[in-house]
Amino acid sequence: MLFEIGEIFWLEVSYEDIPNESKVRPAIIIGKSKDNSFILVSTTSQAPSEPPSHFDQYKIPIYNWRRLGFPKSSWALGYRLIELDEKKLKSIIKKDDYIGYMDEIDLQCLNEGIERIHN
Repeated sequence: MLFEIGEIFWLEVSYEDIPNESKVRPAIIIGKSKDNSFILVSTTSQAPSEPPSHFDQYKIPIYNWRRLGFPKSSWALGYRLIELDEKKLKSIIKKDDYIGYMDEIDLQCLNEGIERIHN
């Protein structure tokens, strides 16, 4: 299995504040690091709150969520980047975990949001 930027997979993601708890959620490959590890960002269907909470400022909308097969409107969780080397990614991602591929507009918005948050 090859991994490409923009691909979306089901991935078990641990909670940052509760490391021994996790949730399976869609994760998007958004890039590669200098050591060729893949950088992923997970998603949520939890809409930003009114008034916004601290973490809501890091939610990046996925506009074409229906086309991707998501059952609800979704946001990328831009505050936390997940780095996995190819060997680890291949050991945890199976063929059935594949969801789809981001379209160009969503991928561009996602990358712009990640740059805004992390630069």
